[in-house]
Order: sequence, then structure tokens, then C-alpha cells
Amino acid sequence: MKSRIFLSALLCLWGVGAWAQTERPNQASHQLEIRRTLNEVRLDGVLDEPDWQQTPVATDFWEKDPRDGILAERQTEARVMYDDQFLYVGIICYDDSTRHVIQNLKRDVDYFDGDAVAILLDPMNEASNGFMFGVNPEGVQMEALLAGSSGDGNYNENWDNIWFAEATVSPDRWIVEMAIPFTTLRFNPTAKTWGLNFLRNDIKHNQFHVWAPVPRQFWGIDLGYAGQLLWDNPPPGAGSNISLIPYINGAASQTFEEGKANASQSNFDAGIDAKIAITSSLNLDLTVNPDFSQVDVDVQQTNLTRFDLFFPERRNFFLENSDLFANFGIPPVRPFFSRRIGLSEDGSPIPVRYGARLTGNLNENLRIGIMDVQTAGATQTDPGQNYLTVAATHRIWDRSSLRAMFINRQELGGEGADNKNYTRNLDLEFNYQSADGTWQGWSTYHHSFRHGITDEQGYWNTGFAYTKPNFNGLVDIVTVQDNYFADVGFVNRVENYDAERDTVIRKGYHIVFVPLNLTLLPKVDWLQNLNFYWKMLFSSIATRA
Repeated sequence: MKSRIFLSALLCLWGVGAWAQTERPNQASHQLEIRRTLNEVRLDGVLDEPDWQQTPVATDFWEKDPRDGILAERQTEARVMYDDQFLYVGIICYDDSTRHVIQNLKRDVDYFDGDAVAILLDPMNEASNGFMFGVNPEGVQMEALLAGSSGDGNYNENWDNIWFAEATVSPDRWIVEMAIPFTTLRFNPTAKTWGLNFLRNDIKHNQFHVWAPVPRQFWGIDLGYAGQLLWDNPPPGAGSNISLIPYINGAASQTFEEGKANASQSNFDAGIDAKIAITSSLNLDLTVNPDFSQVDVDVQQTNLTRFDLFFPERRNFFLENSDLFANFGIPPVRPFFSRRIGLSEDGSPIPVRYGARLTGNLNENLRIGIMDVQTAGATQTDPGQNYLTVAATHRIWDRSSLRAMFINRQELGGEGADNKNYTRNLDLEFNYQSADGTWQGWSTYHHSFRHGITDEQGYWNTGFAYTKPNFNGLVDIVTVQDNYFADVGFVNRVENYDAERDTVIRKGYHIVFVPLNLTLLPKVDWLQNLNFYWKMLFSSIATRA
């Protein structure tokens, strides 16, 4: 039954998608040439080099919020050029005041809450993944990984890398100058067309501007609305790109107590992380005995529910191209969640011994991810765990995709390892999105395998969404069965505590989720919009004796 549902929904979406495909917006109307500079560029936030004056300019920025479809009152000019090492970006933000809204001077914090400007790059120009680099008037930087369309899961600001920026402020403008190393980017060295957009937060005027217009119902980071960056020649290859980050730490202590022999103890630890560019678009991450001490702490949350909290991944080893693995499923049910790696069943941390991770584009339509990580046991006598994950995303039409993933969590390493202690997951998804993002549809099936379990092992969902400025809504049908396990995933509501029997029992569930949102857009300056939101949720819990 479940396979028939999945195949029927897949065929329907395939037929609708083939009929509805058109060219992505802005690809023909918003194009910017990039040329090589043969002269030295001083990164000072001034743009006084002659080459900046001779470079094509992106102008006529559009207001996106609170209204779209009109030119921005305070305009912005953007230029790009390059040499053998850097992609240079120069942006002039015209303004009527030197008083800017700056919420924070810490890197990567509160970017969208203050005045700032950013460039969006889609080196494959396939609207599936890209990069964002932003700077505020004080020169504070932020960078993020993007995964195509709108939504929280497609924006990851925990990614960090090396690039440079300077900013200056004048009475009628503020200027940003960036230098982004090609070694920071992943791209096809033969491609002469990249996806491109520029964003500007004009917070003190309560406005958000874009170069290539994005409708107000979508995020400004939506790569489906990017224009084109046209290279005069293919961009220079990144060349040898190997980054090594070793660490050594040790400690020694001695206790002095009267009448007793002095007690001393010491410990020593060492490890290394490596990032190796196999090609300009394919990256290999390696780690041996990492301690992740450089990772920012999580934002504190208070959990008053019976469900686990979802903390974002911050460890650098897992970040690049993380959407290849992490975006399978829906937020309440993810078959892969990398924060599970390095945690025991009770949530206490366990050491990661080593890991390897190969991710990136094989060509303009196919992205792959292969990851294998070995951890120690929860105690010195427990066997370790091995986590193998293989994922692939193949783009079809313009913004749609077929995706597959296989996950194997296997007890491995150490004495007493049980080869029957495993959980395996197979995930298949078809995701349709029209060229302008108005229509979306999905049909997915996920299956888990465990020794001794032969039934009720699936999870699937199918649905569609429609998005316009005045109306948006979706219908999503979800089924999670009793014996669907995701040891490397995040699944809510399946495990339930039975107080009468003092035990945890597993109960699958069905959900029909139908949120609708009507937005009225008055043509008056003092009122931006009126929102009417209605959410219908049908949920049932399957019983089990």
C-alpha cells in the first residue's frame, strides 16, 4: 500500500512538473559582467582604483520589503572583478544619514537585524546551493551556506571561512570592499556563468532591497531569483587547496596532603583536522581524534515539552554541503541529524576517533556526499559505533530534484562488538519546485532496517504548497510507523513514556497538516499588511497493545 502511494504521488508530481517548467526569473534580465584586473587592489573600503571605475555596475536595486515591485528610494551600486587569487566586490550604499542600526559587533551575529549589505553567489547556477557574504557599515563580517530556496533549513550561518572586508562611512553613503579567495569557494572552473544577487538591509528605514527582484513572499536569499554573473574568461582554478588544523593539549597536576604520598596525574592529547580540495567543486574533510574545542557553545534553551530539543550543527567537519544529508525528511522527522554522532543513547558525549567526508558537485546536475565516522564506546569496555552515510541529489528540469540516501549505524570496534546491533535507513525523495517557486510538491519514502524487526518500519509523506503574495498554503500528509528507527536522525513523538508500566513504548502516528495564510496588502503607507492565519492539524496516534 505504502509503495503504491509513493509511486502514485511521484508520477503525478512528475507529470505536473514536466508540464509546468519555465525559465527561472531574472536570468535574462539581470546580468553583470566580471572582468580581470591586472593591477593591485588595496582593500581599504574606498574604491579609488581606476579599475573600479571601469567595471560594469549593478544598479537599480528593488525594494522587497515592506513592498515589492518598486525601485528602492536609497539606491545601491555593486561591482565585481577578479585576479588570480581573489574575487573582489565593491558596493556603494547611498544613504541620507551616518547613523546606522548596528545590533552587534560580533561576527555572524544579528546580521539581518541591522544595516548591512551582502553578495549571494551560486557558482553552479543551478539554484540548489551557494554562498552568502555580508558586511555592515562597521566592517563586521558574516558568511553563510545557502541551499537553494527559502526557509530556515536552507540558510546556515555556522559555516566559517577566510575572506576579507573593509568598510568606510561618508555623509551621503557607506562603502564596502570585499576580497573573497577562490580557495573559499566551490565551483566548476570551466563554467562562465554563475548565479548572482545582492541584498541590502536598510533597517533604519524598515526596508530590504535586492538587485535581482525577489517577490515579498520569498526570502531574499532564494537562489531561484538570482541573476547571472558573466565571466570574461572561466574563473581561475583554486589550485592546491589543503588546510591542516592540528592541536595538542596536555595537563599535569599534583596533590599535596599532609601525611600522605604526593599524588600526581597527567594527560596528553593530540589530533588533526584537514580540508582538501579534490577539485574546485569537490571537497574532502578528514578528522582524527578531534576535540571540537573551537566550536561555539549552543544557545541555551529551556525544554518544557516531552520532546527532544533540536540544536543546530556547529562542528566544522559536518558543515560544508550539510544540506545534502540534513534536508531529507521534514523538520519533525529527519532521518539524518549529525548532532547524534558523538552522543551516547543517554545524551552524554563520547569521543569521535576519526572520520572522512567527501561532498560536492560531480557535474552541474549531480551532487554527492559520502561520510564515514568512527566513535569510541560510551565506556572503555563498550564497543564503538561506525556511521556510514551516502547521499546523492540529481537535479531535474530547473529547480526540482530526485534524492537518495543510505545510512548505516553499526556497532564496530572494540571487544564484544555485536554485528547484529545495527540500524540502516534507506531514503528516497522527489521534490518538485516550479521555476518561480509558486508551486512545490514532494513525495518521499523512508525505510529503516533492524535485526529481528520485519514490519511497521516505514515513514513517508507527500504534499504540495502554493505561494503567492496574497495567499499561501500547503497540504502535507505524514505517516510514521511504530518501528521506524533513525539512530542518526531526529524523530519526534514515536517514543512515549507509559507511567503505569514504567516503560517506554513506541507508537506511530498519522498527520494531515493544512496551514493557510491570507495577506491583505493595503495601498496606504501607514499600514504594511494584514495577515489572517488558519492552521488545521489532524493527528492520530496508532495504538499498540
